[in-house]
Amino acid sequence: MMKLKRFIESKVLFIFFGLFIFCLFSVLPAYVNSVHAFIAPKLTGNISVGNFPYGVTFSPNGNYVLVANSDDNTVSVVSMATKGIVASIKVGSRPTGVAVAPSLTFAYVCNTASGNISLLNMSTFTKALNINTGGSPVNVVFTPDSKLAFVTNIHNNRVDVINTIRNTVIKKISVGKSPQGIAVSPNGKIVVVTNAGGSSLSVINVSSLSVIRTIRTGNNPTSVAFSSKFSPKDYLYVASGKENKIYVYNAKDFARITSFKTLADPSSIALTPDGTMLFAVNYQDMAVSVYNAISFNHVETIKLPAGPMNVAVSPDGSTALVTVTSNSKMAFIKIKKPTVVYAKVAPVSPVVTGIPGAVGAKSIAGAAVTSPYSRSSVVSGGRLFKYMPSASYIPKPFGKLATVYTGKGPTAEAITPDGKYLYVINTQDATLSVIDVAKEEVIKTIKVGDYPSAVSISPDGHYCFVVNSGTNTVTIISTGNYY
Repeated sequence: MMKLKRFIESKVLFIFFGLFIFCLFSVLPAYVNSVHAFIAPKLTGNISVGNFPYGVTFSPNGNYVLVANSDDNTVSVVSMATKGIVASIKVGSRPTGVAVAPSLTFAYVCNTASGNISLLNMSTFTKALNINTGGSPVNVVFTPDSKLAFVTNIHNNRVDVINTIRNTVIKKISVGKSPQGIAVSPNGKIVVVTNAGGSSLSVINVSSLSVIRTIRTGNNPTSVAFSSKFSPKDYLYVASGKENKIYVYNAKDFARITSFKTLADPSSIALTPDGTMLFAVNYQDMAVSVYNAISFNHVETIKLPAGPMNVAVSPDGSTALVTVTSNSKMAFIKIKKPTVVYAKVAPVSPVVTGIPGAVGAKSIAGAAVTSPYSRSSVVSGGRLFKYMPSASYIPKPFGKLATVYTGKGPTAEAITPDGKYLYVINTQDATLSVIDVAKEEVIKTIKVGDYPSAVSISPDGHYCFVVNSGTNTVTIISTGNYY
């Protein structure tokens, strides 16, 4: 009798526990807000460049990195496919800032000692010409259409505006004392400049090429960054070098949101493309601090050798590179995408977002496909699931995924900016498969070079770039109607 009683009690307990687990996983998703769970970025290696590497930037397609080496007056061009230098270009004296135009056709390098800008041809990796600005040009940014370049001139207290068609300075805009950091808003309408000597921000209207507002900020602002158009929030981040703080502003009306402490002397900041993770280089503490860019919580501190200077994040959000002046290297930091929790709310009309970086990620029947990083929601079975950027998987509410067969050995993929087409490289048969996301089928197969290892699509969707490791070549494909 006692054994029977224990048996019944154990069975009841087992059933109760099973029901509890079932209810937990059935009900919990309906009440959990969308949250990013970060996996801390890790330092995975170094890339050797020139002497005293200072400025660093990725090309918009992420295939190359340009590093301005201040002590040997060169720019190192690093291939992200091979992690090796493919060119070393002689420029002016003491190069600092460097930027590649969104058009991918040219790059500008600021030469602080020679008072000019070196224009580099991105097709041949050679210097094309110099543009005289005078003073000490420090940093440069482009408008999204690549028609204008804005250059901070630290000793002349101005921003020089260059017409990139004529390659001449068309306007000199007076700003605050010692302008240093500069950033263009995602819509290309506003340029913000940090005035390191004046503890202020100058806001420039791109249409009128004039300062429309001056904002007081922390002491010695050095670097500035807008959250991207894919970010959950429209923020502007400013590093205050002497206060060891990051200031956060509303990017629309420039109202101050908050400020938070970081390590000593933040010299450079950069955000992941989805706007969820913020990197701050701390020059004196020889480290990079990583933060949640939405909640401002500390994620990780990565120690580096002496002299970390500038940071850039790859367009796909997978890598951060930091120039380290003491050992003529770039620190290579691997970023793992955050996971996402989905929240169930009231039903709305069906919409599904394309998910970047997931082969076989498809829309549910009859649903429209929107931009892969758009702030959207997804409806399945009458339930709305909020979509947050950087999702690298499709959760169960989407149901069974479609299976699309490509060539042999599919290894990497890229999705067009409109989310309609997925480009997949097939390593074993040296081909590229173009997948129509809505139809869930391969619509074109293109022969490329031997052992293709990486693929990228230009920001405008017009070109596809395939790196062929077996032949040491890059195949450039016009996407035609497939974008």
